[in-house]
Amino acid sequence: MKVSDFSLEMGLNGVAAEDITAILDVCETRGYDLVTVDDELRKRGYDSIFTVDYDAYDDWNDDDYASIEPFPYRDSYQ
Repeated sequence: MKVSDFSLEMGLNGVAAEDITAILDVCETRGYDLVTVDDELRKRGYDSIFTVDYDAYDDWNDDDYASIEPFPYRDSYQ
């Protein structure tokens, strides 16, 4: 990602302009890494934007789908 991509995403997600500038200044010394940017966002009270915590989705269950019923009249279907 480019620096402009980072600032655009943060701006679209409601991060204040002065916080964007401060985060990008920190990233100049540490490097522009997705985890680093999200850590800085969390330090300033924002939600993570660039990384996804898949463990938070443990409540996902695929048992909600209906069972598949065979089509009994397939031979006579025209």
